[in-house]
Amino acid sequence: MAVLQKIRERGTLLIIVIGGALAAFILTEFIKDPGGLQSGGDGSVGSIYGEDISQEEFSETLSFIKNTQQSQNLQEGQKNSFAWDKLIKDKIINFSSKNIGLNICGKELYELETGNISPNNVSPYFSSFFINPDTRKFDNELVNSWLENFDNLDNERRSIFLNLENQAIQIRYEQKYQSLIEKGMYTTTDEASRSLNEKSQNANVSYVSIPFSSIEDIEVTEDEINDYYIKNIEDFQNDKETRNIEYVTFTVIPSDQDDKNVREELTKLSSKFNDSDNDELFASRYTSEIIESFPYLKKEQVTDPKFSELIEMDLGSVLGPYKLTNGRYRLSKFSELVKRPDSVEARHILLNSENYTRDTAEVILKNLRNQVKSGTDFGELAMNYSDDNGSKIKGGELGWFKEGKMVPQFEDACFSSKKGDLKIVSTQYGLHLIQVTGVSKLIDKYKIVHLDKDVLPSPETKDFYYDQANNFITGANNKPKDTSFSSYSQSDNQLIREDVNVDKMKYNVSALENSRDIVKWAFDANIGDVSNTIYTCGDNYVVASLSGINFEGDLDLESVKEQIIQKIQKEKKYEYIQKKITDGSSLENISKTFSLEIKTTELVNFNNNNVNEIGNSPNFVGVVNSIDVNTVSPTIKGTNAVYVLLVNSKSESVQNTATPNQRLEIQKSNFSGIFYNSVLNVLKEKANIVDDRFNFY
Repeated sequence: MAVLQKIRERGTLLIIVIGGALAAFILTEFIKDPGGLQSGGDGSVGSIYGEDISQEEFSETLSFIKNTQQSQNLQEGQKNSFAWDKLIKDKIINFSSKNIGLNICGKELYELETGNISPNNVSPYFSSFFINPDTRKFDNELVNSWLENFDNLDNERRSIFLNLENQAIQIRYEQKYQSLIEKGMYTTTDEASRSLNEKSQNANVSYVSIPFSSIEDIEVTEDEINDYYIKNIEDFQNDKETRNIEYVTFTVIPSDQDDKNVREELTKLSSKFNDSDNDELFASRYTSEIIESFPYLKKEQVTDPKFSELIEMDLGSVLGPYKLTNGRYRLSKFSELVKRPDSVEARHILLNSENYTRDTAEVILKNLRNQVKSGTDFGELAMNYSDDNGSKIKGGELGWFKEGKMVPQFEDACFSSKKGDLKIVSTQYGLHLIQVTGVSKLIDKYKIVHLDKDVLPSPETKDFYYDQANNFITGANNKPKDTSFSSYSQSDNQLIREDVNVDKMKYNVSALENSRDIVKWAFDANIGDVSNTIYTCGDNYVVASLSGINFEGDLDLESVKEQIIQKIQKEKKYEYIQKKITDGSSLENISKTFSLEIKTTELVNFNNNNVNEIGNSPNFVGVVNSIDVNTVSPTIKGTNAVYVLLVNSKSESVQNTATPNQRLEIQKSNFSGIFYNSVLNVLKEKANIVDDRFNFY
């Protein structure tokens, strides 16, 4: 335990956990790439409870998040916000836990690391990292080995261990704190019984849905707008300062000359492509988009008119260049005519790249291949070793399949094999040991190889549009003082666009790529200013102007005017619909009045506000629950439509008293989400959070 104590002394709570990520992160990358956009700085990116949050601390959290599988599809700004939210949550949990005396003792932490008493106690962070390569299960002996030799570990391994430990500590604090709050929320037996009974009762309902969009807009006066704004001012609050940004774009598109240049380039390549001995290599050398593999097609699969034309030509012929619908030019070569099976039957053993290095996987699979050759049952080995959960239970069997159903590397190995062949193949999923167990008759198959070239703007074309943007800036900055940016843009035949209530941490203006710099400029500009910089955002040159500043507090009427008009319109349309429906009208008459069909939905449950085809509609469900069978309801105002319904039938509810276990389950269900959505929000309000990331990111 002496070594364990040393580790405790060196550990610092660094990183908040990401719910559900667990083993998805790449720890080594976290160590190698510790920084964010300005990693290593000593500045403060904000504060909480009066204590600074260093740039280094935030960058560490951001780097961790970037290396989770969960964040791979997030944009840069989303990752930044995610990291900030998680770091704030981390600090709130730690602060609150300390205030109420929550702690994690050495024995508890040791159990989280090793699961020494029970494997169920081990932290998922440790259980997902310390994996025995033979059993592919958690091995606490590996943890103990690291602990016992901690002083002799290299810096990278020490950092990995401390990172794991800190995450285990953090999630444990969160679990404890959440559990305490959960215990403070009580569901009575009567409440639980009522919930159970409501769950057991459903209704069959017919209804007419009258969308607000189906009613013509009704005039809204300025007085009505002003009156609504004054009466509902609490709904129009800005919790932070924002900006309104107007901008024009000069989209860079290829010229006719650019198009001609690509066409001529491919024409010159055509003869070389024709003479090529390795078509795929040649195509990959010149193409705009690398195609990993080209499928072998049966004649009936060659449906494209260009392909059909090509396979009637001599083997080795090249067709093109011809233009595709996406604007790209293509050369196509009739590369091969071969005899290949129509379909094959195969089985495999997969060693996932997340669990094994390539070298380790290759050694294991070569050993398994030798075992199969020596008579060991392939299916048994698959069930014991394969990481493909879909096929391992069937002994790795994949059944019969045609070309085009599997990833290229896997497929090519199968269709180029004879029955009984054993091959080791690498794909994006890992390393496979494949055995072909069946081969259909050989048929003619065609391989067509494509060489594609995008038509891209030349430097001359880019200069042309840049000059246009530059001329626009000059004119906009020299316009009369009483001429707005919008008016000048229209006079210059430029389409004006706007993004309102832009937060200082927003990464993109509207849908403009890489427009973070425009946001930063706007927060340093005055109303009416025109950017002196031409911003490059994807394929656009952008000129921006600051059209408004929305200070914290009440939003000004102009910025919410359209929103108010829509709300008033909806109220007026609701009144109009009500007047069109007379008391006692049947659903049939209502459907004729509005030329709408009567719909029917089953399983409207009194314990669930979601209704098929309608979505979340508590008003709808509430009316169903409150009216008698065969009674037409009054009008029901929904988010996007007005409803009138008729309850056809209601099932009898089960009048049972909830058992103690049922009461606990319902209590737990009622608690779900409250901790994060309510308790944490209250704690955030009292945490004196200051966000200064704008100065760094």
